[in-house]
Amino acid sequence: MRGLALVVAALTLLVSASARAQLDQPVEHPQDSDSEPQPSASPWSRYQSKVRAYPPSPEWTQDRFATSTRFWLLDPGVYEVQMWFRTRVPHVDPMTGGRGPAEFLWQHEVEIGLYPHIQLDLYENLTFNVDDTGQRGIQQEGVQIEARIAIPSRYGQIPLNPVIYLEFHPRHDDPDRVEVRLLLGGAPTKWLYLAANPYFETNVEQTNGSFIADAEVGTTLAAGFRVTSWLTLNAEGKIGGDMLGDPSNKLHFVWFLGPGFLVKPLPGKWKRY
Repeated sequence: MRGLALVVAALTLLVSASARAQLDQPVEHPQDSDSEPQPSASPWSRYQSKVRAYPPSPEWTQDRFATSTRFWLLDPGVYEVQMWFRTRVPHVDPMTGGRGPAEFLWQHEVEIGLYPHIQLDLYENLTFNVDDTGQRGIQQEGVQIEARIAIPSRYGQIPLNPVIYLEFHPRHDDPDRVEVRLLLGGAPTKWLYLAANPYFETNVEQTNGSFIADAEVGTTLAAGFRVTSWLTLNAEGKIGGDMLGDPSNKLHFVWFLGPGFLVKPLPGKWKRY
């Protein structure tokens, strides 16, 4: 546990350092009064003029560098399509020597940069789990609607580049959930990316006539190390409390710490600008 505390403290200090030594801030080009965008009869033309008034974010901020910890948002006109496949395998029950069936989640995601301050994400979630009849099949778990709202007008304007993250997760046969995060981070060097996400998540509906919050609260931390343009190594941790479905709504201490990597075999080929 002492080692975990040291790691969390080190990552927190690194994130704080990024606010003082952020080397990846884009150069701002203020417009002269003579070059202000002129009103146009076309709403789309007015939108494009407004967008061009902001410098683009650093290229690395337009990609993920960690799995669970988010950072910044897509620039206007940039979008991504992603698929995620997740599985949970239960631990062996020490009393029976067996384990329950594994759970599988297949997510389809579209991320869209709408405006200099706003990104919209849409998920379609499918599961391949064992149902009440004991048969495994495909179920539609629900959808997720996420929004990122940047506090600064451009990247690098405010230390740690704060972004408010909001998520609504309607689910079939389970209570709907909501989540709030604060996305913080930066790049103190050209090869080191840092981020932290204080978060809170909870159910917003009753379960069988009673309210089981199944809430989670804590912080995720991530450090990404750029090896090449197509390979990033990362270390990610989480520390906080989780009710773990406890009917008494009691928080339990949880944490994780582990490595990861992201590979882009075709850099820039599948990203739309």
